[in-house]
Amino acid sequence: MTKSLTFLVIAAAIGALIALVSIHANFATGWIGGIFLIGCTVFARRRWSTQENTTGLEPGPPERIIRFYSAATSMLFGHMIVGLIYPQIDLRLGSGNSLAIDSWTMIAAMILAAFLFKRDMKIRDERDATISAEGTKLGYVVLIAELIILSLVLGFLPPHLMNKVSYFDLGNILIAGIVFSILMKCASQLLAYSKDTHVDINKAIEG
Repeated sequence: MTKSLTFLVIAAAIGALIALVSIHANFATGWIGGIFLIGCTVFARRRWSTQENTTGLEPGPPERIIRFYSAATSMLFGHMIVGLIYPQIDLRLGSGNSLAIDSWTMIAAMILAAFLFKRDMKIRDERDATISAEGTKLGYVVLIAELIILSLVLGFLPPHLMNKVSYFDLGNILIAGIVFSILMKCASQLLAYSKDTHVDINKAIEG
């Protein structure tokens, strides 16, 4: 379980680092994140293939997909958060920075890398339905909680502070909230698979 959380934190930190480099070095870094994501995906699939032929401890197809989406979503979230915590930066296209283009570049890489899991998407096991349902439930709860908090902030924020927040900023905050709810959904599923796998290994050792 600790490894799963560390995995997500590292992915988010990489996304944040890519954004920071783009801001301070003033050049597009989305392609770096895209290549890194695709490279890690290819490496992981090769590693799982080796485990399948040796130890038999490779993650099942549903878990592989969740690991991929967890890493990709976490990296995108880290990238978005850096853009949001720099209020002086305009995230619009053509505003003098490449953060928006970088985000779309990494999303394109995520879509491209997802094709590597096309075969896995057709395979399900007995755990997948329950784990998926629990993850989706958590994602909805997080999204509703975010909307309630944002509604309260918008309703009670002093006018002089509200004037500093543009509709574009609110739009980006809402998008970040959606990405975070998806991340929580993926994290829940990732932790569930990790816990289940740990139990299976212990049973195998005891048996």
